[in-house]
Amino acid sequence: MKKEIRELFPSWINETDKKYDLILGDDVDSAVSCSLLKEITNGNWKVNYFYDFENFYRYQKTSLPTIGVDMAFLKSRCFDNHISKRTKNDEHNSLCANLNLIHNISCENYTSKYSLSTLMLIMSLYDIPLPKTTESKEILLAIDTSFKGFYSDYFRPIHTNWLEELGFTELIDILKQRDIKYFYGLIKQYGLYEKISIDKDGCLQSDIKFDAIQPFFDWEIGLPQQQFKLIKKCQRANHETYIQLPERERIISLAYTKRNFVSYTYH
Repeated sequence: MKKEIRELFPSWINETDKKYDLILGDDVDSAVSCSLLKEITNGNWKVNYFYDFENFYRYQKTSLPTIGVDMAFLKSRCFDNHISKRTKNDEHNSLCANLNLIHNISCENYTSKYSLSTLMLIMSLYDIPLPKTTESKEILLAIDTSFKGFYSDYFRPIHTNWLEELGFTELIDILKQRDIKYFYGLIKQYGLYEKISIDKDGCLQSDIKFDAIQPFFDWEIGLPQQQFKLIKKCQRANHETYIQLPERERIISLAYTKRNFVSYTYH
């Protein structure tokens, strides 16, 4: 990522020598991103919380500050790739590392949004090179359907611009060689749409085939093995944007998943 763009991000992204507790979300984008952040920081940042967008779980009580990974918190540190502003003048979280916020993208210009994964954002921010093999690059594009925009005549130039901003234009050749059906096949083959959940013993579980995709990554991936305990119950809601939201102070995370549709967690 170009220096002038990276400098617009919150300063905490540079604190890789400090210890932080990562908050893992419920999908493969969050899981592989958490694993990469642990690798980048030599273990200073590691998963201590799990958030399934309804409840919070914790491994052990610490005094460390937190970073959410692939989630749109309204008040605290996070890496994210969602739209969290309805209008360009809306209040926003200045601690959120999100290209949509950097470029002031909201529901008003929704089709211009960053449409790649949080993982690819993190790789670009920390100058992590793309994997060497074609198959590895294809898996990277399959995570969070980062390929999808390329196969729309309308979105292709927008999608290509985002790849250029990340410094990942070599992925364009991969996209040209394949079609959208091929990538959806990869998603199905490796369970990349599957969710992460917590079992009755507090252990994380998923049908994502981490062992099968491990060879495609240069860092160790998978789910933390420790047991988590429920520490906070919340409420989750999804509805069209004409319906009034709760007070901002009650909202924990929020994303506009379509131009006129919002999904959020509140207490």
